[in-house]
Amino acid sequence: MFFRGFRGHNLYHDQAEETLACMHTVDPQQDPHGPGVRIHPPLIYASSILAGIGIDRIHPLAMPFGLHGPWLTGILMALVVLIAVLCLREFHKAGTDVRPDRPDSALITSGPYCYSRNPLYIGLSLVQAAAATWFDNAWVLAMTAVSVAVVSSYAIRREERYLEKVFGAAYRDYMQRVRRWL
Repeated sequence: MFFRGFRGHNLYHDQAEETLACMHTVDPQQDPHGPGVRIHPPLIYASSILAGIGIDRIHPLAMPFGLHGPWLTGILMALVVLIAVLCLREFHKAGTDVRPDRPDSALITSGPYCYSRNPLYIGLSLVQAAAATWFDNAWVLAMTAVSVAVVSSYAIRREERYLEKVFGAAYRDYMQRVRRWL
């Protein structure tokens, strides 16, 4: 069924057409294992934050240019919440699971996914930057590069292979139109 996940919701005709234009669906039973991302990316970012805190205990390094404090942290976290809410709304509309260890039933190309193929990972990177500003710890900020590299090579590459296998030409076209990060 195309509108899998909309259980009982009535969509207006124009909303349905807009959704059809932005979403390609498949039966997740075709590949019940998903992309094979077993270590959840938030754990990768959390480990990187903890590593930055540990390095800071040995060799303290404050944030440059006074880039720390509750105001900056609050702004970054507000941006994270906005990105997360918009992304989760798209997953809900598509009726597919946000977890990278579960199969996808829809290719989401609307909302924040019009601008980045990985807006939730951008959000996690912003969480790490917010942690750096909160702790006034430049090591946590520097470790963001490690988080991005690990997530790119471990999670994103697996997800891309999986999505290309499941959605074929639709995903390849999406990859041509929208950048991986920004």
